[in-house]
Amino acid sequence: MSRIETLEELQALYGEPGQASLVKETAEIIPQYRAFIEASPFCTIATIGDARDGGMMDCSPRGDLPGFVRVHDERTLMMPDRKGNNRVDTLRNVLADPR
Repeated sequence: MSRIETLEELQALYGEPGQASLVKETAEIIPQYRAFIEASPFCTIATIGDARDGGMMDCSPRGDLPGFVRVHDERTLMMPDRKGNNRVDTLRNVLADPR
């Protein structure tokens, strides 16, 4: 098995992406994505910690009945806070870096 060392080598193996793949990223939540999000019983939330503490990334699972995540507007999701392990990693990270 050979080793891939450049972006060009990688792209040669996979070819060009299809049009649907190129347009799937949007700056806002479109109606099709809204329907998918609000029907899902599971999501993950990824945050980045304070750079002074190493800026580590955290990705936490969230789950409940379908509809527990609501689309507030085209750029904002809302979900209930559930009692967990009290580490509050996600909330701490959002305070440190609200991206």
